[in-house]
Amino acid sequence: MAIRLLPFRDYDEHDVVNLYRMDGVKGDFIDLSDSGRRSNVKGDAGVFVKVKNGALTPANGDWDPVDIGTNPSSLLGKTDYPHVGRNVYPQATLTLQPTEGSAEVGMSQQVLGVTLRQTVEKDENGENLLYNPIKKDELFGVLPGEAVPVLSKGMVTLNSAAFDGAPAVGQALVPSPHNDGCASGIAYASVGANDNVIGTVLASGFRNDEINNGTNVFGNDGLMGSGNNGDYYIVKLNCA
Repeated sequence: MAIRLLPFRDYDEHDVVNLYRMDGVKGDFIDLSDSGRRSNVKGDAGVFVKVKNGALTPANGDWDPVDIGTNPSSLLGKTDYPHVGRNVYPQATLTLQPTEGSAEVGMSQQVLGVTLRQTVEKDENGENLLYNPIKKDELFGVLPGEAVPVLSKGMVTLNSAAFDGAPAVGQALVPSPHNDGCASGIAYASVGANDNVIGTVLASGFRNDEINNGTNVFGNDGLMGSGNNGDYYIVKLNCA
């Protein structure tokens, strides 16, 4: 599963933003039946994100925050066969993207928060979750095109895949200048005037569900997610 976010958390629902879908097209998100797509930066829960498109009045003149026109994230497949009219599955108009892990953007970029659910296309059996909403909820997922809940303030627990390196307890959290969708820990004394502090590391620990040469009993990365070494961190978020 593509979850960098662990169960222990404490936050107010008023600090959860439900306006934006993750930007991308079919194939960019999680497919639990494909070993190469069980975890990625656009699909995972626990990814630090920022706004990509906040315009409710795009060039086509659509004022609605929900679009039922051309859906680039469609799970319907090919829609231009004869007698197929159009894709009418709705999607959110506004979009998110993972924070940019580049030196040019770096630690000064504005962060909306961290994703609370994974964006997932198919389950471990290859079933399109469009047709199984109960299982989608059990997987803590949303479909491509659906709004992803993003937490901007509160206390959450994240595994090491959510970070660039190993932050120390008491350090400030800033957007990673090296890895998309991740955060870095730096000493408060080293925070620059233009750095965007998005939280504080409160505690750290270690858990290990990986056995059998780095995988769990199901042969994948399990709940810890790809790139995680078993370390986890409790952080207090305060994204502006």
